[in-house]
Amino acid sequence: MGDTMNPKVLGIALSDISTNLIFYPDDEALIFPTVISKKKGEDAWVVGEDAYALALDGKGIITDKLLKLTRKDGIATIDGTRYEGKEILKIYFREIINAGMEKLYKEKPEEVVVAMAGLEEDIVGDIREAFVGLGYQPNHIHIISKEESFIYFVLSLKKDIWNNKVGMYDLSDVSLTYYEMLVNRNSRKLLVNAESENMDEAFNLQILNNPSGAKLADKILTSVAEKVMDKKKFSSIFLTGQVFAEHEWADGFISYLCSRGKVYLDTNIFAKGAAFKGVDLASENSIYNLTALCEGRLRSDVYINVENNGKDGKIYLAKAGDFWGEPDTELLMIPDEKEVIDISVVGVDGKVKKNIPIVLDFLPKRPIKTRRFYFRTKFLDDKIMNVEIEDAGFGDMYPPTDVKRNIEVNIWD
Repeated sequence: MGDTMNPKVLGIALSDISTNLIFYPDDEALIFPTVISKKKGEDAWVVGEDAYALALDGKGIITDKLLKLTRKDGIATIDGTRYEGKEILKIYFREIINAGMEKLYKEKPEEVVVAMAGLEEDIVGDIREAFVGLGYQPNHIHIISKEESFIYFVLSLKKDIWNNKVGMYDLSDVSLTYYEMLVNRNSRKLLVNAESENMDEAFNLQILNNPSGAKLADKILTSVAEKVMDKKKFSSIFLTGQVFAEHEWADGFISYLCSRGKVYLDTNIFAKGAAFKGVDLASENSIYNLTALCEGRLRSDVYINVENNGKDGKIYLAKAGDFWGEPDTELLMIPDEKEVIDISVVGVDGKVKKNIPIVLDFLPKRPIKTRRFYFRTKFLDDKIMNVEIEDAGFGDMYPPTDVKRNIEVNIWD
């Protein structure tokens, strides 16, 4: 790619409510409501607040909840034309990036990192396909979880901010999510664990428009904080989401947080974290040198024991910190007399968490050493691995049959 000292990186925080863009190295975020309008009778589209204005004027047809539409393989009929959800998402990405480049006088980014919640296989593939269709190189398109972008944002700050637990509250009009992160520095690489929880106590932000509603919102947040942070020590606590740009209404909540650790406010954490991840990927050597354990990343090593040329060894199907969408494996194997493949799942502490036997009694019966099979693995998400076993025959002596079996393996409970 281009100059790795000054990479052209775009960090995107994506949800059905809003989309934040950071063009590295700028830290100014552009924020768009995740909506798009097509101008009636024209092949022209507008996004964000302009899309609302166009629709209110009666000159545009608005489409919102673009991620939801794409996830359910939905179809929208706009101005007499049927569009798949992923087609509309592609147009939306094109328009917001063009708007961002025009406003900030930026060149087309080379590395794109999208941070979002819910990394299912289909939506990740649809987003990749959208950016490839816009001319981006597949190996420079990355979709990560909001947990991972949180990790990269925090680790870009001074060490005293993350030398203990780090908490974060993300508040939007439809959700309240609590994040927690902890760094283990007792290994060669930084081992960083981040988790998140959607809280049941989410509320409509319109209640902040009157004093009694704002007081209720403050009480709700304080109650949540007391529940999830009880007896824990924090080096820092972050607040993110546009609603916290003005936070006088949350005095009680913030006062409680200050009793637990230093409190920081940044309304664009996920977009910034995505951009920092992109800079790390664009660098010849990793800046952060970390293993992230979070949504989208595997939390364990997964391997099988094999014998090769008379020596015992391990073949890793994946390692802790790998993105689940990448480590696919295909092996040509010959079983021993036990007719079982043992898959080992080992935590980052080196302790065996689980042993998963795959019995091969469904394969054709043949003499030992003449039974070959293909062993293929594909991760469906960060918890489930699909194993496909297919008879490979043995030369002219035993032609391959059509025997094949797919087995879903839960590697992380």
